Amino acid sequence: MGEFVMHRLFPIVCNMSLTASVVILAVLAVRRLLRRAPKVFSYALWAVVLFRLLCPVSVTSAVSLLGALGAPAQERSAVTSVVEYVPADIVRNMAPTVTPLPQEPFPAEPGKNIVSTAPSVTQPAAAPASPLSGPVAVLTLTWLTGMALLLLYSVISLLRLRRRLVGAVRLEDNIYLADYIPSPFVMGLFRPKIYLPSTLTETERGYILRHEQYHLRRRDHVVKLLSFLALCVHWFNPLVWAAFILAGKDMEMSCDEAVVRELGEDIRADYSASLLSLATGRRIVAGMPLAFGEGDTGGRIRNLLNWKRPQPWIIAVCAVVCVGLIALCAANPKGSGTPTEDPPASQAETGQWPSVEAYVQQVMLSQTEARYYAENADGTASGQPHTAAVTDRKLEYLTKGGELAGLDPDGVLEEWEYFYLVKLDVDTASVALVGGQYYDDEEYFSLDDRHVIVALRHDDGSYDILCDDSINDGGDFFGYHNTMEEAIYDWYVTDRKLDLPLYVEDWIDQINYNNPNDKPGNYPVHRYDVDGGYLYIPTSAWIMADVTAHRSHGHWEWYSGYDTGSILTVDRFTQTLEDEYITSRKQGFEPLDDTKQIWKRRQGGINERYYFYPTADGNGCWRVWTLWTDLGISNYVHIFIEPQVMYLMAESFTPTESLPAAGASTRTTMTSTYRAEVDGRAADLTVSYTVEQRNGELQLCSLDSARARNVHGWEQVHLAATVEQHQSLFGSGLYQYLVPVSYEADRGSGWETFQAVVEISLTGQYSPRRTLTQEELAAYNAVMDPAVRDESGDIVDLNIQPFSYFFSSYYENVRNLNFEEFIRYFPDSGQATEAEFEALKKLDDWPFKQVARMEDMPVPIHRHTVSSINEVLTRWGGITTSDLDTSGVCYLEEYDAYYTFTSDFNMFYFIAESGEQVGNYVYLRKSVENGNIAVLTLRLMPGTDEWQIVSHWRSGS
Repeated sequence: MGEFVMHRLFPIVCNMSLTASVVILAVLAVRRLLRRAPKVFSYALWAVVLFRLLCPVSVTSAVSLLGALGAPAQERSAVTSVVEYVPADIVRNMAPTVTPLPQEPFPAEPGKNIVSTAPSVTQPAAAPASPLSGPVAVLTLTWLTGMALLLLYSVISLLRLRRRLVGAVRLEDNIYLADYIPSPFVMGLFRPKIYLPSTLTETERGYILRHEQYHLRRRDHVVKLLSFLALCVHWFNPLVWAAFILAGKDMEMSCDEAVVRELGEDIRADYSASLLSLATGRRIVAGMPLAFGEGDTGGRIRNLLNWKRPQPWIIAVCAVVCVGLIALCAANPKGSGTPTEDPPASQAETGQWPSVEAYVQQVMLSQTEARYYAENADGTASGQPHTAAVTDRKLEYLTKGGELAGLDPDGVLEEWEYFYLVKLDVDTASVALVGGQYYDDEEYFSLDDRHVIVALRHDDGSYDILCDDSINDGGDFFGYHNTMEEAIYDWYVTDRKLDLPLYVEDWIDQINYNNPNDKPGNYPVHRYDVDGGYLYIPTSAWIMADVTAHRSHGHWEWYSGYDTGSILTVDRFTQTLEDEYITSRKQGFEPLDDTKQIWKRRQGGINERYYFYPTADGNGCWRVWTLWTDLGISNYVHIFIEPQVMYLMAESFTPTESLPAAGASTRTTMTSTYRAEVDGRAADLTVSYTVEQRNGELQLCSLDSARARNVHGWEQVHLAATVEQHQSLFGSGLYQYLVPVSYEADRGSGWETFQAVVEISLTGQYSPRRTLTQEELAAYNAVMDPAVRDESGDIVDLNIQPFSYFFSSYYENVRNLNFEEFIRYFPDSGQATEAEFEALKKLDDWPFKQVARMEDMPVPIHRHTVSSINEVLTRWGGITTSDLDTSGVCYLEEYDAYYTFTSDFNMFYFIAESGEQVGNYVYLRKSVENGNIAVLTLRLMPGTDEWQIVSHWRSGS
């Protein structure tokens, strides 16, 4: 509430007060011109001031006093606008030296909306995050205090007055006589009463009573209340006090004139005497919300004595002047067309921020200090953190991950992630980088974590920030959800404590492991929605069977990914529960207890259970069936818990007529298996992956896990296998993928690491596959081996092929080739000249600046033209130097050449021990240090005998 008052309400009040001040000055000027005119016109002019003091929005017009004065207006609708001298939410939006964040995103991955990196956000060092925050807070508190004191004073005065009215005698209707009041007044709002001093004579009472009745007839008691409330709100504005006092005088004088006009000019002397008789008493204070009395007796008498019945033409001119001024002062100029944060009440609720970018911008500006660890002389980090002033900030990225409509009634929920760097007022070299911290080429430091935001977008495009948490690359927020919409849904349901089922739960506390030391940190399960209910399925190790044809009849099925034979099915029946109980008993099932919800059967080492649930609509029932075998369950940690997990899955089933959805998830977990053979031994490799239905077609979302199973020949095979994510390749088209999998097996002499490629086909059509023969391996090795050997295998010469330098480093993609290592021993393109030597000495990264002459160089200079390098890169890798990071090698633009300096020699080669061809790709493998495997992936060029290198990869790297 305090944030709303300071950041939103107080600026609105200030804007209304400033706008009304302009109008008050205009009314004062015209009132001066009408000083000889009937006071009813001056009184009418104050209505537009009251309107400006109480209403922040007005209709727009091409003819407007504020428009002529250049007042800043913002549109609220097609016909209304608001004048903003003080920007809404001035504290948070104040950013005097901020470069606006860009709004156009760079091209991004499908499903991502990435706001491009912004220019640095600069602010003077040591400046407070929000310079106006403190003063505005003080002003707001002062304003609230003054308003409260004025209201309190009025209430106390009203109570004191009511005590003085004890014993008042009703004269007639709503007219009362009182002994202890010095002057007449009107009191009340809905049933106002007129109180007259009992000391008045009959003649005086007639004049004064007629005056008070005019007040009531014109609803002056309502106007007085509204005027007093406006005074309380704008008490800090002296022009408002002047308007309140002068409007009161005009009100009284116009009533006096009405009495004289009705009774005739001859009564002016007697009426003035009546007013004079009341002037000696103590006047009722005019600052009460429900009571007001008479004042300024002298001015009223002078006005009466000078009053003359006006000519009709004077009345017409005054009316035109008043109507014109009211129209000019009441209308707003047209706004800029960009609605601000404060739409009219008819529009949807407005958020605190015009955009997420504006919020992040303010977060960056608010960091004026940063904590860091200083680097000691020995290179270690200081034990205690230091504090430095932040002099600049730079946004690294701002990414919208997804949105969810329909859950929050006030708008759309969105997830965003952002990360920014800061520049410090300390020497860069003195900062110790710890915990993954770094600084870029411009010496901006990454000292803070990445952040995830959940924001609520209102209909008018403004935002409320619901949370801003530090995360690690956003993974903690997304977790095990299939979509970002699910993650937003679960966050909101948890945060608001809504009674709705989550998409992801954790069952780790409900499962007992045979070895407590093997218990993982969590056991995530995901909600799966069936037609009329839902249940939770573990996110890994359980595969949904392809029973598409049966789902229309109410059948769903999952089986264990460890090939244990465990299975769980969900079926919907039209029969009643009693009918199913009878059927179950005939099948040999018995109920566990009197509730008859769970039935069990055990025969031949097969363990089965039926779980029965009534449908939510009352038509039929649900049956969840679990089955596991004694033979299939072992002590392996993930298999031992399968019976427990199945029972939890069955117990989690919940019938429901409708489910709140985070956008229908069409993702499904599937598997693909390949039988790998090594020396007559076979193992089945199974890859689990997730697909999603998009535009009517399946697309691969993720590669999840892999497992291996001994088929025959091996002593043992380790169940867990490794999906080499970065080595996955497209096969023939978008719907086929080649996934290398590493697994461990023992053929009697200890554990060894092997690799095979599992193909995933979303169309059911697989690429031709075969194991390379020894002759084919020898042909590849003959090209890649730089050594020339005799018949006995001894090296008699060298024939180094340029492409052998592709083997000087490991890389997951040829575009990640280490160019510095690639070119270190690359063949020269001619001798470097003295002119080139002198040019090299001018380079910042040339390490031999102290060498005066080229002939004094301790190592030879090797010159490699870009054309000669690109010839090799293009032929054997399909790339050029422009595709690589070449920053670590000296380059002279005028010679278009790279330069290295080595005096030794080295050669690289790849001698394959095994290989296979899958479609147009060849995988060559050899054993390397520490039991790892080096894999060379080649792409065969269709219609030719040529090939190109795709990757040179090593397990364990």
